[in-house]
Amino acid sequence: AAVAAGVWIYAFYVVPAVFGQALPDGHGNYMCCDSGDATVIPGTLSPLDVSLFWLRRVARLAVDIPAVMAVIFLVLPRGETPITYMGAHTLYSYIFHLSAGVHIQRTYLLKWVGVPVVEGRIWHVVILLLHVPYCLGVVAFFTSSYWRAVWSWAISPQWPAMLFAEPTQARVREEKSAAVQ
Repeated sequence: AAVAAGVWIYAFYVVPAVFGQALPDGHGNYMCCDSGDATVIPGTLSPLDVSLFWLRRVARLAVDIPAVMAVIFLVLPRGETPITYMGAHTLYSYIFHLSAGVHIQRTYLLKWVGVPVVEGRIWHVVILLLHVPYCLGVVAFFTSSYWRAVWSWAISPQWPAMLFAEPTQARVREEKSAAVQ
C-alpha cells in the first residue's frame, strides 16, 4: 500500500510539478499538449525545437520508468498466487482476445452496468479499476484448460516433435533385432 501511494504521489504530483508542460503521449506525435491539431505545434516551434521534439518522448520514458520499476520490484508477488498458472499460457489470451470481441463485450457490459460520467482524477481511477476483474476473467477464460484443449493442436502442437524426434534406445534395439531376423 505504501508503494502504491508513493507511485500515486509521484505520478500525479511530483511529475506535474517538475515538468511545467504536458508530456507527449506514448507515441510521441505532435498532437500532445491539448493542441487538437497536428499542425499547430510544428507551426509555432523553431526548426531546432522540431528536430529535438523526440527528447520529449525520452523525457516521458524517463519519468514513467521509476513508477513501473517500483511496481515490478516492490508490489508484484514473487511466490505462487492463485493466478500464477495463467502466466505460462498467456499466449492464448493474447491471440484470442480480439477475435472473441472482448472489447465489444466490455462496451456492452459498461453500458449495461451504467457507469456514470465522472470528473476528477480519483473517480477516473476508480472507474479504471473496475476493469481489473473483467480483464482477469477474460484471461482466466482464455488460459483455462478447456480453451487450451480446443486450440493446443495449433498453438502448442506435439505432433512435430514426434516427426522429428530422435529415436529412443528401445526403438533402436527393436529395429536392430528386426533387421537381424
